[in-house]
Amino acid sequence: MRGSQLALQTQTIQGRFLYEAALGVAQMMPEDLEPGNLTIPFGVSVWIRRSDIGLADACDAMLELRTAFLAVSGLDQRSEPVPLLGGDRRTAVLNLAVYLDGLVNRGARCAGTSRMELAQAALELLDP
Repeated sequence: MRGSQLALQTQTIQGRFLYEAALGVAQMMPEDLEPGNLTIPFGVSVWIRRSDIGLADACDAMLELRTAFLAVSGLDQRSEPVPLLGGDRRTAVLNLAVYLDGLVNRGARCAGTSRMELAQAALELLDP
């Protein structure tokens, strides 16, 4: 019973993070990407804290989110760049957030939806 409780708890943690990250990325604004702006580091920190997830698991979840964004957007998965995750996990998570912001822009344009609608469709696909 303990193993299944742990699996359920882990799934819930990842699901909470997926929800926070999907909606957080959808709400990013162009000025969030300006040099010196701390919105993205603070935002990602909030997603991680609220869901109580580790950095390695956050990276994995963000890559799952990438797959869901691609699936619901209609973008060609073969031509979409794959983010490189070099360096430490903190940097990788921040770089993934910036990458996902661009992916959501491209995906929403391709699907003819808003950024938030694309994020909600991705979450429905993931069913966190």
